[in-house]
Formats: sequence, structure tokens, C-alpha cells
Amino acid sequence: MNKTNLILALSLLWFSFSNGQQKDTIYGQVKSVREQLNFLDENQQNMKLFSDEGDYGHHGFSNPKFTKSRFYNWWYNTPFVHYSNYHKELNEKGKPTYEVWFYKNGDTVAFFNYKYDKNDNLIQEKKYYEKDDYTVRNFKYDKKNKLKSTIYYASDDPNLYSYSEFVYDENDNLIQSQDFNDDGETYGTKYTHYPNGKIKEVISYSPFKVIEKDNKRTLFKDGNGYNKLDRKFIYNENGDVIEIQSYDGEFYSETSPKIKGKILKEYLNGLLVKETSLNRAGKIERYTSYSYNKENQKTNEKYFVPEYPENNLSFEYHYDKNGNQVKLIYTEKNNPILVEFEYEFDNQNNWTKQIKSVNGKKLFVWTREIEYYK
Repeated sequence: MNKTNLILALSLLWFSFSNGQQKDTIYGQVKSVREQLNFLDENQQNMKLFSDEGDYGHHGFSNPKFTKSRFYNWWYNTPFVHYSNYHKELNEKGKPTYEVWFYKNGDTVAFFNYKYDKNDNLIQEKKYYEKDDYTVRNFKYDKKNKLKSTIYYASDDPNLYSYSEFVYDENDNLIQSQDFNDDGETYGTKYTHYPNGKIKEVISYSPFKVIEKDNKRTLFKDGNGYNKLDRKFIYNENGDVIEIQSYDGEFYSETSPKIKGKILKEYLNGLLVKETSLNRAGKIERYTSYSYNKENQKTNEKYFVPEYPENNLSFEYHYDKNGNQVKLIYTEKNNPILVEFEYEFDNQNNWTKQIKSVNGKKLFVWTREIEYYK
């Protein structure tokens, strides 16, 4: 599998990785965390789609949440790594208050400051590169601590902004998110629900209508706009999603949307054991099977692409008696790669160092310095 196909396949598996990967709970009252990835072989660096990409790969650095999730997924589920290097401070309630991310050479990527209200709701996230170069996102909540609105602006032109509003029904189910900018209403999303509150449909909204004249389209706002069905969810009696229907169709088409694909999910004892993707003709595009141990930890994951079997992947996971992942057998094109993990822990039973070896060679060291409140 070439690098592009590998990254695509791993992107498709992201959801299962996120739900099956090793949990990374930190015990104790943490005051600060300093994490960094180091390389033991200068020729074995982090994964890049193209050679001229920066330290944080093809997508670059977008935000801490995405960067951490991507790093964890690749660390525990592949022989490869993405990059991570940051310092974070937390208040006594465990809420982050300050965060700074770094490049490999120690230069700063960005700083983040976080503020909270008396109910511990996040009310401001400020991202800045230099003192006078920053972006701000403010959050407001209703009396039930439901997110009511957000507003985002940048220091270079605070008159240009984006604003989002969230609407709930009488059962506190989110039924609409609507975006605005300095020109007024833009796009949004609507949600319908089953009586139990589970999401039934996701509907995209556009405030624009279209006039076609001389093979040209002109958009205008008429106060009504267009609604387009995007996805529909079906659940079993346990509340697990068993089918996700995706729909095509343009915003400005009067034709009814048609199903362009489905994802079917199968469960055993409440655990996902198979996930199948179908195209609009009902043909299987790919499917993934899962198995677990008696502690409900994922032990095997197999990814199949019937039309392109060279893209098949399999993952075999092994754990120690404390539930830490100690081995991964990653197989691509019938070529198994052995990945092993070593740990060091502090007196709070939090790991402070992990060493990742590939086929017996130690390549990557992930360190974590934790400071605790007294």
C-alpha cells in the first residue's frame, strides 16, 4: 500500500481507533503536564504524506484536540508516529488554563489561554502566536449549562467575525445550529430526533436560493433557503447505531435526495463486531471486523477492501495484567510488523515514559512530566 492509500485507510479507521484505543487517564490532582516525542533514529521521523511537510504533517497543526487524538491513534495502532510537543497547565478542578505547543526545534507553534464561568463551563479560548496576533472564541450558555452561542474573531480584523447559535427543544435535544458572519446568516445544520432523544436525521441548511439564467447561477437570500438531508440514523433496541444512511443531492436541486451509501454495524454483547460500508448500488466497498478479550479490550481488528485486497490491513493487540498495551502486530500485504511498548511509571501510577520499538528496534520515546498539586 502506498503512503497516500495508507493514510486514507487509517483515516477511515479513525472512528474505531478512537473508541478502541488505550485509555490515557491521568490519576491524581494534576497541576501541569509536559509531553514530548523524541526520535532515537534520525532517519525514522514522523509520518508525512509529502517530504516538504512540516513537523505536524499533512494537516499541519490545527488545534490541540485534533493533534492529540491523531498522535494517540498512530502511536498505539501503527508502526509510525505523528508529532507531539506541548506544555499544559490546569487549575485545581482539572480544567486546562494555559497550553503552549512547540516545533521540533523548540520554536513555538501557538499559545492557548482558557477561561471558565462559575459552573466550570469554558467561556473563552484565546489562541495567539505573538502578543498582538491572536484569535478569540467566546462561549455562552443557558441556565441549564447548554451551549447557547459562540463568537469568533481575529486580532488583525475584529470587524470580521463568525457567530454560531444553538437551539434546543423542550427535552434539551439540539435541533439546530446556525452560523452567521458579518454579512448575516450563512449555513447551518438541523437535527430531528426519535422519542428517546437519539438523533434521527441530520439536515444541512443554506439560506440561499438560486436563479439560473444564461447557464449562470446567481445566489440570493429569500428568507426561507434550502434544507438538504445529509444523514439518517437507525438504532437497535439497545440504542446502538446499526445503520447510517448518507444522502447526495445539491442544495439548490428540487429533486429528492437519494441514498449514496450506508454503514451497517453489528454488535455482540454490546460491543461492535463488524462494520460494513456499502455504495449507492448496495455493493460492499469495505468492512471491518473486531474481537475483544474478557475485559472488553479490543484484541483484533481486520480491515478488508474486496475490490482492492492489497489495501487490506489487520491489527492484533496485546496487553499486560494492568491493561496497558504492550504489543501490536500490524499486518499490511501479508507482511506482519511487530510493535512493542515499554513503560515507566511514577508513584501515582501514571506513565512518564513510553518507548516504541518496531521489529525489535527502539525508535521513538514519548515522555511525560507531571506536576501535582500538593
